Amino acid sequence: MPRPQRAIGFLFGLAVLAGLPAWTAPATAQERFSTAPQSSRWGKDYLPNLPVVDQDGKQYRFYDDLISGKNVVINFIFTTCTDICPLTTARMTVIQEQLGDAVGRDIFMYSITIDPENDKPPQLKQFAEAFRIGPGWRLLTGKPEDIAIIRHKLGERSRIKSEHRHEMLLGDSASGNWSRDSAFGDIARVVMNIRSLDPNWRHVPPDNIVAAVADTGHLVPDQPGQALFQKACASCHNIGKGDRIGPDLKGVSARRDRQWLTEFISQPAKVFARKDPIAMALAEKFRGVRMPNLGLSEDDARDVIAYLDAQSYIQSVAETSGGAHDHNHHNHHK
Repeated sequence: MPRPQRAIGFLFGLAVLAGLPAWTAPATAQERFSTAPQSSRWGKDYLPNLPVVDQDGKQYRFYDDLISGKNVVINFIFTTCTDICPLTTARMTVIQEQLGDAVGRDIFMYSITIDPENDKPPQLKQFAEAFRIGPGWRLLTGKPEDIAIIRHKLGERSRIKSEHRHEMLLGDSASGNWSRDSAFGDIARVVMNIRSLDPNWRHVPPDNIVAAVADTGHLVPDQPGQALFQKACASCHNIGKGDRIGPDLKGVSARRDRQWLTEFISQPAKVFARKDPIAMALAEKFRGVRMPNLGLSEDDARDVIAYLDAQSYIQSVAETSGGAHDHNHHNHHK
């Protein structure tokens, strides 16, 4: 299979794993499943008002304190997940960054654990710190029987953790309008859909909306290595801009053996299982975050490495050229 087709296949497989469409439809095709009045379905008579607690140990009544009258984004995670949850959370941190100070003011984000027996506030706190989760985004747990009821009402009814739903719920509780969306969709579109929960945003002039959400850096290009990096890696890693959720990857192939990199990208669980010293050191430095298994083949991993090599080289040349220009400019004006 040609590599561009493999890249598309990977993205499709990733979305299937997440229970979502690989290429998300435009906002007009979002799955909207409730436009009922507040007193009816998905209102106070439907959503439970059970007690929950966040990563800081603060207690809330689920409906009265967290949902009523608010625009909300809800998803489901568990902190020991080594598969899709870390990537979903990383993508949502990018969404949070794009939303800026609207989070916690106009829009409220909630990640509800599906493993309340193990995910207590300290575990949620560590998870939040590892992913640099900011204000306005609460990680919620509670009594297992209460969380089970909340999950069921919100449509998350999987019987085992590895099969839980990975989409986001977007809710305007004041109007009763709810929909589902994908954290793996184009970031600009997802951010616009979330902002559209706010009635005031719906009346913003189109030119201002485009300017507010256009510069996301997450458009998927034609090059397979770049497409894979942007879709699966860019939420956690920078190239030449410093550490993010995981380490900066500029020049990584010069620091690490290429075969080791290929295996770590394609089979991270295997590398961790043998207590590889580099992998364990990374786990120690970036606590609470481990490289997830993304289902990449070794060829996919090599494509990603080739893209990292190219970007690292381009940045190095630009830095060298810039330094030479500054030096010559300085000598000219001595």
